[in-house]
Amino acid sequence: GNYDDINAMIVAENYHPFAIGHLVALEVESLSKNNNDGWNRDGSHTYGYNEEDDTWGAIPCSTNCAPFSDTTGYKPIGTTNVQGDKYNVTGLAQRWQPLREQKGVGIGSYVHQVHITPHIGFTVKPKLRPLIETEAPTYTDYHEEALSVVEQLRLTAGNETRKAMVEFYDNKGQVRSSVIHSITSLDGFDGSLEDTLLLHHGIDLVEHDALLSAWRGKVKYDLVRPTTVIRQWGNDEIDTFGGDFSETESKVIKAKDFEAVIRVMPHSEYPSGSASICKAYADFAIAYTEGVGLDEPVVKKPWDIPDMKAIRLQCGESRLWGGMHFPASIPAGYKIVEGMGKLGYDRIKEIRNGSNFTSKWQKGIGRRRPNNSLCGQRTDSNNAAIEEKARAAPAEVLSSDSEQIYLRSSLQVYLMSALVWFCF
Repeated sequence: GNYDDINAMIVAENYHPFAIGHLVALEVESLSKNNNDGWNRDGSHTYGYNEEDDTWGAIPCSTNCAPFSDTTGYKPIGTTNVQGDKYNVTGLAQRWQPLREQKGVGIGSYVHQVHITPHIGFTVKPKLRPLIETEAPTYTDYHEEALSVVEQLRLTAGNETRKAMVEFYDNKGQVRSSVIHSITSLDGFDGSLEDTLLLHHGIDLVEHDALLSAWRGKVKYDLVRPTTVIRQWGNDEIDTFGGDFSETESKVIKAKDFEAVIRVMPHSEYPSGSASICKAYADFAIAYTEGVGLDEPVVKKPWDIPDMKAIRLQCGESRLWGGMHFPASIPAGYKIVEGMGKLGYDRIKEIRNGSNFTSKWQKGIGRRRPNNSLCGQRTDSNNAAIEEKARAAPAEVLSSDSEQIYLRSSLQVYLMSALVWFCF
């Protein structure tokens, strides 16, 4: 078949980065046109009525399509309590309500949030295991829960370390980079291109499934954010964060003017996605370093974090310090990803398949730009043959359900950068 032909040519080329790069670039091109993974990344589907089978569901979008838009018909149904006790949050008042956000700076234009990708917890297939259902929340008294949030923000207002952690852990790219850097900086880390790619692939897998796990629970329970609950108290005076990040003391404000320390993201409150993702990162790092015989990594930037358990704890607690979550959301986020980090390591161990990666294409070797085909223009006849057969390969690869094909193509995706890595 086509895949066998191109695989044989890759072997004949001694897994040359040029050949691998051609194949993978074309595979990625083919994958980008395949919108059957449930994310609706090109917006080619929307939610609506299908006249042919008289059902509501995902239907093709004709024009003006919105990438990653919902295909399941989610709509926010939360409402504030307009009658009775303003502290009594019951019924639809417990459901998520979009917050108003300023569009731009100082221009008087505002928008209401739209829940981001509510479909993915139900339409996207996890990579490592079936998703664990989030247990029902234990909130019984939203007034008491919200008072604890107000107090947390009062403490944060005068604590610069807390503020820094709230910002840092809100940026998962920074958290992820810090975890990876702490591993690659360890004495004994192999440092080969293959090992580095597998490390990134493993953390990709746990990140992907942790996100899906959290989003499934978020949409299932669709719970209100602390900001909404606290603002409902109207003119009540509260001593808390005053809205100015540079201030070093708390401030007495009207409850209706309450804001979290940073932006409250456009999705429902429970469980905490940050708690899920950070625990998945930390548990993967622990499993990885134990599996390859390295010490547990220590993060040095932006401050000393003694171990991966501390990352998990700080990340979860920072969501409370910033006022984005009620307390029960954090352990709920941890619970649904229990064991996921180990599964991520087991998967990349399976891909590695006992190889000691003796390839000559290794970091620190051959980085000089030589007068050959590695970084220069290939002129031999194999160039056209490689590209011609590579173009025919992706369809067969993508249509196969073989786990071996999946594992192989997963690694190849990361090899696309090989030429840039070696030549620039």
